Amino acid sequence: MTRSTMVCVVMAAVLAASMAGVVRAQENLPAAVEAMRGRHWHGGECCGWTWDWVQQSGPNFSGTFRNPNGQQLQEPSIIISIVGNQVQITRAGGSAAGGCTYIGTIRVGSAEGTYACAGKPAGPWAATIYQTAPSR
Repeated sequence: MTRSTMVCVVMAAVLAASMAGVVRAQENLPAAVEAMRGRHWHGGECCGWTWDWVQQSGPNFSGTFRNPNGQQLQEPSIIISIVGNQVQITRAGGSAAGGCTYIGTIRVGSAEGTYACAGKPAGPWAATIYQTAPSR
């Protein structure tokens, strides 16, 4: 084998190994998104509202909201979508449908951003993300 042939063989092997790593990383992406999404979100938003959202399956959550006076409201349909480190949360059909849309940055264990309800900016939000429901 000539030197140039050996270089080509080695480069092909390196390329094949690196491509296999990319494929493995892409196969693990859904698991990474699920881990980042977590199973229980506890957060707060403008004017003293707090919430607890619990995963039902995949990106679907349901939750309880509490206003500053302690009144509780139920929200059966919350969708949490993650692309890279960006998160979009759609509640009650989203802002354009009269519900709310939350946009922000997600990290392992937390997320934060701004949200709009019924087509109007509503302010900042932040959440702590748990893999299991925290004991209180």
